[in-house]
Amino acid sequence: MDNVVDRIAKTIDENRLLKRGDSVLVALSGGPDSVALLHLLDRLKGKYRMKLAVAHLDHGIRPESAKERAFCRNLCRKLKIKLHSKKMNIPKLAEKERLTVEEAGRKARYEYFQYLCERFGYTKIATGHHSDDSVETILFNIARGSGLRGLSGIAPRRGNIIRPMIEIEKNEILKWLDDQGITYVLDVSNLSMEYARNRIRRKILPELEKLNPSARQNILRLAENAAEEIEFIDSTVVSIYEKALVKAGKSKIVLDLGVLRDYDLNVKKKVVSEAYGRLSGRFYKPPSKTISRAGEVFGGRNGAKAPLGRDIWIEKSQNRICVFKKDIRRKKFKLAIAGITKIPYSDWYFESKILKRSQVKKLKTDPDVALLDNTMMKNVSVRYWENGDRIRPFGMSGKKLLSDIFTDRKISSFEREEIPLVTSGGKIAWIAGVMISDDFKVGKETKEVLRIGLCGLS
Repeated sequence: MDNVVDRIAKTIDENRLLKRGDSVLVALSGGPDSVALLHLLDRLKGKYRMKLAVAHLDHGIRPESAKERAFCRNLCRKLKIKLHSKKMNIPKLAEKERLTVEEAGRKARYEYFQYLCERFGYTKIATGHHSDDSVETILFNIARGSGLRGLSGIAPRRGNIIRPMIEIEKNEILKWLDDQGITYVLDVSNLSMEYARNRIRRKILPELEKLNPSARQNILRLAENAAEEIEFIDSTVVSIYEKALVKAGKSKIVLDLGVLRDYDLNVKKKVVSEAYGRLSGRFYKPPSKTISRAGEVFGGRNGAKAPLGRDIWIEKSQNRICVFKKDIRRKKFKLAIAGITKIPYSDWYFESKILKRSQVKKLKTDPDVALLDNTMMKNVSVRYWENGDRIRPFGMSGKKLLSDIFTDRKISSFEREEIPLVTSGGKIAWIAGVMISDDFKVGKETKEVLRIGLCGLS
């Protein structure tokens, strides 16, 4: 093997980017970086026993894009590699989502790549980022007022995204392509001063190298040091997060405020960022200005809440902190009798069955099981709490507001909103996990018992 192939393999091994049998989706634009990446991985596929496929996204910006798409198609045909191709109107997407064209393009690319992974079972996404890209990213982040994380550059791996060429310089890639006689497409937009990264590449970096010829290497050393610090901080934050974690679901994460109370406010905010990342999928991280709102909630009264961005909020209630998605619309749904009913937007389900009264030996059960008089259960459905809801608690003659019951039980406001209410003919028969209504209890005249269990998905 030649030197560049050996160095790519070393980067892969040292950073554990691949394991034997991986199915890798290569992001291919037709430019020198992505073309080099595809050829390099094609030469290494035997070593790692990996399968390769290619994804090409036409941004719909330049007239030459059709030729680039044709180039990618011909290259994949020559290498006998499967090609996925799609065209999008990125300028229109940028306008709709209020992003720059660069940001919209990046967002669209990665969403398309992840879709292909889910659809076809690819285990990794490989991109052609190199060390010069990392240097440019650091300078761009400094200009934007980045924190420590922005100084760490481009990581060799983020989730299922790998960058095997991240330790190779651009000029080395171009030389390797030339030595190998490999052709590629030149993107004229890389010469435009309209784009921030091009200005960094063509104006700012040359000026820095006039100050110090080793500027690039020194910036990469800064990135390496920052990455080490971040690794330590992240491991510490994850440890604290796991200690404080009460509950984690698809739409919310609940943390114990008592566990977090003695930590510095900056640590608390980082724990909130960790929770945010787990809910959002980590594509978007809240900026420091936004995450500072978390500090106000920690120090605020019971019920204090604030938006963190992208429909994710933070709220304080009953000695707990909740980070949750606010866009969840919890709608009424039917309960299958007898059978299993999945509860939308949660990791829970109902399991119901009808029993003869003689089969039920004990009426006292745990809070997650309801035993109800089946003859009284009509048009059974499930909805969620609304202000003014009342129930006749088991063993009581009068009705009581659910809000008072929740307060008595120290059930936080964000937990109340997702507790399922099993209803019969519009009346609440069971506050799932809390109590049944006396109106639907099993009595002396009961012949059939409806047993409903609230179960968690394993």
